[in-house]
Amino acid sequence: MFEDPQNEMPYADKEDPGDSPYRYPWGGPYDADEQLQDEFSDIVPFEVIQEAVLEVQSDGTIEWAPGPNHPDQIAARDGAMAEHYNEPPSPALEDIQRRIENGVVPAFGDPFEHEERVALRRKLAELRALLAQDPPSHGGIGHNQPPEQPALTVELKIEATDAIDQMDAELANEKPDVEVVLEATGRLQKVLFWMGKKLDKSVDSFMATIGSAGGVAVVGGVTVQLAGVLVGEKIGQVVETALQWLNTVTLPF
Repeated sequence: MFEDPQNEMPYADKEDPGDSPYRYPWGGPYDADEQLQDEFSDIVPFEVIQEAVLEVQSDGTIEWAPGPNHPDQIAARDGAMAEHYNEPPSPALEDIQRRIENGVVPAFGDPFEHEERVALRRKLAELRALLAQDPPSHGGIGHNQPPEQPALTVELKIEATDAIDQMDAELANEKPDVEVVLEATGRLQKVLFWMGKKLDKSVDSFMATIGSAGGVAVVGGVTVQLAGVLVGEKIGQVVETALQWLNTVTLPF
């Protein structure tokens, strides 16, 4: 998560060096004591953390920069990629809901909408197949799932499968009920929220690094697996593709 700033951080301007010889454009500098306290103060005695701080700083490095797997670095890379390809940000569920409440009439049938709908149904089928292959987690002591790879609980697996079936059934209609698809997308998004919390990651940082609709970006450093596939990435692709389709059919012009 952290590394020596001399690895990648640019030097500070000579005219205004400030308190640090480096600039931290992607977040930081980070303090070992503060970071270790934030992560482990609930489970590790203060004295042990202080021993770890001394060990971490024993080579003289006091300031730390975000490493390749740090959320700040991941967000910076994803932002640079989106800017490079001029990719518009995905609309939020709330934005689409607001359009519907304001009287926007969904439009269906053009070739682009059809292409997006086919892509979404394909991703729904892939996710449904993955959920059918992997047994859900019952939690508790003695289960075989490694802590860094939380499987969905029985309840959340049922919730995700039901949302998939509900969404796919509507998309099979000539004129789908957009509000039904919107509600089902929100249910899948809640599953992602659960996974983010299970990994002790903030919802924002987890969602910010979920793969794009094309699967270009992956869930950086997160090894949530289901049948050998990153389930977080797969659900994220479904959510992103659904948002793109919902955006297409509810554009107010």
